[in-house]
Amino acid sequence: MRDEPELLRRPATIAVAIAAGVVATALAYPPYRVPGLGLVMLAPLAFVLDGAQPRRAFALAWLYSGAFALWSGHWVLHALVVEYQVAALPAWIFTSIVVFGFALVPATAAAVYAAVRPRLRDAAAPLAFAAIWTLGEWLRGSLLATPWLLAAQTVTRWPLAIQAADLGGQYAVSFVLLAVGGGIGIALRRQSGFALLAPLAIAALWLGYGAARLATLTPGDVPRLRVGIVQASVPQAERFQPGSAARNIARHEAATRTLAAAPLDLVVWSETAVDIDLDRTPALREQLERLASAIGVPIVTGAPRSQGGRRSNAVVLFAPGRGLVESYDKQRLVPFSEYDPAFGGALAALIGPVVEGDPYLPGVEATVFRTTVIPFATPVCFEITYPDLVRRFRAAGARLLVNLSNDAWFGRVGYPEMHFDHAIYRAVEMRMPVVRGANTGISGVIDAAGRVVATIPAFEEGTLRAEVAAAGAPPLYARTGDWPLVTALLLLLAATLRSGPKRERRGARRSADG
Repeated sequence: MRDEPELLRRPATIAVAIAAGVVATALAYPPYRVPGLGLVMLAPLAFVLDGAQPRRAFALAWLYSGAFALWSGHWVLHALVVEYQVAALPAWIFTSIVVFGFALVPATAAAVYAAVRPRLRDAAAPLAFAAIWTLGEWLRGSLLATPWLLAAQTVTRWPLAIQAADLGGQYAVSFVLLAVGGGIGIALRRQSGFALLAPLAIAALWLGYGAARLATLTPGDVPRLRVGIVQASVPQAERFQPGSAARNIARHEAATRTLAAAPLDLVVWSETAVDIDLDRTPALREQLERLASAIGVPIVTGAPRSQGGRRSNAVVLFAPGRGLVESYDKQRLVPFSEYDPAFGGALAALIGPVVEGDPYLPGVEATVFRTTVIPFATPVCFEITYPDLVRRFRAAGARLLVNLSNDAWFGRVGYPEMHFDHAIYRAVEMRMPVVRGANTGISGVIDAAGRVVATIPAFEEGTLRAEVAAAGAPPLYARTGDWPLVTALLLLLAATLRSGPKRERRGARRSADG
């Protein structure tokens, strides 16, 4: 490689680049969502990594990833300190351990890139950078079950940019963004325009595919469902108090009766609309059965259950004249608050109020509700963030997703938008509309192209009506999952590495020939 100007190697230059990368990356995500930053946010880091040795690359990427994640994930601290009443110091310690623990994954990806960098041609380096970083995202998101703050999630509200998710999931979108941002940083570091050729070509194909898909995606002659959503926006402080369950149900019932004045096929409540054990409160169950019969519309709602001595975070459906006819048990539980993770004892000691109470048991079946004209599945809360689980629902016959949640735990800023963005990606990956009912969230409806049809803003009480169309044939990603993309990234990385040494040998021969 050509000699670098000394300025590029100075610690002050590196520090400024890392700081700029942290700020740009944090501003690319909600609540800021600055347009265009998702395409360039990794450029400062790539600029630094392209001139670093593996050990330094590891340390710099670890600091960068941990710093921006701690900034963007402040909602974890809100849940711990404000809602669970965990003392501030242990809450900070817990959050920092978790954030910087997961930051070890991108740090390792950075070290790998730094190790192979000398073997990469200018034109191939951005592809290798993007492939390695995307594989790190996949490892953290799919295998370590933390699919938050992925590069793809910076462009979720840009429909043109997310259509490629039906081919390779959100990680395919991440790869394009990382190739562009990495290409900019590497081109500046190497002072070579060749580093931008492949990223620009990939970006053109990416946007062209998006435009083509948006132009051709139409529901066609398929079953349709008229859906009503109730967002009661019950504050956390008003829950789990004497009489609060009855007041909560009364609030939902009043809104539902008003909503059902117009024709509907399904009423959707939230994960916590019923926050008391349904199997131990028969009077409450009878009240919900009477309501469904009175309005003549099925009601789907979250409700804790303990049938058969098995405590679960469940979703239940009440059909007019038939009572409780279908139920689903949440499979992917939230660590610490819903179950006790293995080897989590030391961390649990820091957040005692979170782990109080009996844990839930996970469900095992990808239940599909078939009472309505469109079969639908009901991923609960965080379950919408896991594409592999949603693929199981699709394979089981679901043609609509109804995601029930309660985002009041995490505050007003950042988290509601991030959680809703996951639902947008699942809609595109599965080519299946999503109805989201949250106590407060964002509740809303998303079509199979990932376009937001209607919403109720977070921390506002309200209702909405919308019509959704049944999903058509499953796209490639819904049928195959992540493995084709992971395999392609590994092959791409191998190809970029093979291209480098030949160039270096030819250059060495020319130098020897004088």
